[in-house]
Amino acid sequence: MPLITLLGLFVAVLAVGCSAIIIRLSEAPALVLSFYRLALSVALLAIPALLRECEALRRLTRWDWLLLAGSALSLALHFYVWIESLNYTTVASSTVLVTSSPFIVLALGYWLLGERTNRIGLFAMVIGVAGAVMVGWGDFRVSGTALFGDLLAFLGAVTVSGYTIAGRLARRNMSATLYSTVVYALAAAFLWLMMLPQGIPLAPYPAREWVLFAALAVIPTILGHTIFNWALRWVSATTVSMSTLGEPVVATVLAWLLFREEPGWTTIIGGILLLAGIGLYVRYGSVQEGQAQSTSVAD
Repeated sequence: MPLITLLGLFVAVLAVGCSAIIIRLSEAPALVLSFYRLALSVALLAIPALLRECEALRRLTRWDWLLLAGSALSLALHFYVWIESLNYTTVASSTVLVTSSPFIVLALGYWLLGERTNRIGLFAMVIGVAGAVMVGWGDFRVSGTALFGDLLAFLGAVTVSGYTIAGRLARRNMSATLYSTVVYALAAAFLWLMMLPQGIPLAPYPAREWVLFAALAVIPTILGHTIFNWALRWVSATTVSMSTLGEPVVATVLAWLLFREEPGWTTIIGGILLLAGIGLYVRYGSVQEGQAQSTSVAD
């Protein structure tokens, strides 16, 4: 692996690991945080995307737009429920549970994309589910509120799985830049529509909140997810997927240092099992090559 790519993956893991910490520092509603995270990201990506992808944008079919809309709706719901989960449970539990999405992608991929796994992949899924149960059990012993936060985090994993499946299909016909920009813009629009009936204002907010909004857009979104998309040109999707497993580790360490959220033993052991199951599946699960390569469309 080229050194620049390895460095890029390391930066991306650190960036996405900061997401939960930045959110915990904010007092804005989850919908507002989600909206500005995406809207400000679009503001940063729109000019290079339009300059490079105008012709590709005009060639998009009705099916492409349907996939983009489905992906955007899934992403909007993912950010909303996951950010909301941090109001009820710990950073460690939330980030570990939301990282369980590869198992949901496995199930959806089997039915929708024809992807297959082997016995090791199925064994890895059992390990991961056992780990998730341990994380939830640990929080159940803390309070029912924490368990509700875990449920929201798991819904975050479900919705991000829909985002991933739609992305696998959509990105066969478009670059990562075009895909990311359009999906971020549509997802921001969906979040705005969700705020309207609740009367949640987009402004005013203190200057501190605007700094946090910008930090969410630049650090975990641009320096995190966008670098992961860039790395797909140089390394396999499996390598990038394995790199994202570092997110809950970074988030847990930062939460312990900044908020003194010391994880309990059930959370630690359950998290280790969950991440071990995901890592084992990603390394040895052996999905069908043709479908796996559909995520490797690059800029």
